[in-house]
Amino acid sequence: ERERFDKLLREKHYLGEADRVGDFLRQVVERDGQWVALLVWGPAALKLKDRQAWIGWSAAMAAERLKLVVQNRRYLLLVERGQQPNLASAVLAASCRVLPTQWKEHFGYEPLIAESFTDPEAYKGTCYKASGWEPAGMSAGSSRARPGFYVPNGKPKCLWLRELRPGARKLAAGSDLLPEHRAAL
Repeated sequence: ERERFDKLLREKHYLGEADRVGDFLRQVVERDGQWVALLVWGPAALKLKDRQAWIGWSAAMAAERLKLVVQNRRYLLLVERGQQPNLASAVLAASCRVLPTQWKEHFGYEPLIAESFTDPEAYKGTCYKASGWEPAGMSAGSSRARPGFYVPNGKPKCLWLRELRPGARKLAAGSDLLPEHRAAL
């Protein structure tokens, strides 16, 4: 299934496969036994001022608790646009409901917040908004050239954030984390 998953991303997603860096999780969404969507989750972006402000983190808190945020690195619907109305938002909502449990099974802790980016020149982010994500600002418009080095690309992306449980922001910025989140520190 991994080969099929990666091949579909390579062939059908405009960014291709996702780099396997850090904690990395693939999700397949099926309907009536058929694959209808693929999602890839991985580590959050290292530094995002808008995310820190949205959560209420200081720079030190962000460095310590970054693993509590996971990034939706790829999202691919395998059905034609308009063929199954509302499928995109339903898939995102369902994915976020099961993500904390799946993440804990694989990596030993539950994330609290999900992040993703959309290219405003190509996508409005309607399915993110419809499934409970909030626009939180824009990226700086840089591309990673090599580890630790970024170059401006002039194409800022819209940052979307979503709590993976009620009160996640408050919990992520609070003084006491629950046991299921402490392993992320």
